Amino acid sequence: MTAQQWKESFAGFWSERDARERKILAGGAAGVAAALIWFVGIAPAYVGSTRLEKDLPQLRQQAIVLQALSREAQALNANAPAQATLSTRESIEAALTRKGLKAQSIVVTGDLVRLQLNNTSFASILEWLDEMQKSARLSVVESSFTAQAQTDIVNATLSLRQPKTE
Repeated sequence: MTAQQWKESFAGFWSERDARERKILAGGAAGVAAALIWFVGIAPAYVGSTRLEKDLPQLRQQAIVLQALSREAQALNANAPAQATLSTRESIEAALTRKGLKAQSIVVTGDLVRLQLNNTSFASILEWLDEMQKSARLSVVESSFTAQAQTDIVNATLSLRQPKTE
């Protein structure tokens, strides 16, 4: 139907109604229009602004804390040594010994460290890796773990990368 046909159809429908019925239909249409405007346009904005008024002080406090933490991290980073020292075979062995671990082989070439651990506690390896990541800034490049019959015992092959020094 075209707009003209809709208009004619509505005019015919409207003219068939008496004055009282027209008032009731107009009032109902106004009520529906008002409810639609409220629920689609006004209520979401009102609820959103009320929620923002309630949450804004907490969000501001969180922003202040994040800024303080950021400044603290920058200060700690500024105090950190500019160059990390390269790990040597001896320093890797010493770190393993402190955790009670014994490597079958350790190869240090440039910025890569490769090591093989047999029949070793998986938890101990993870603790050692965490310590090495924090102290020597070693990161795992490649790892291979083979579970053994006993719980928490694995054979591990690890490749670690150290930060480059300048």
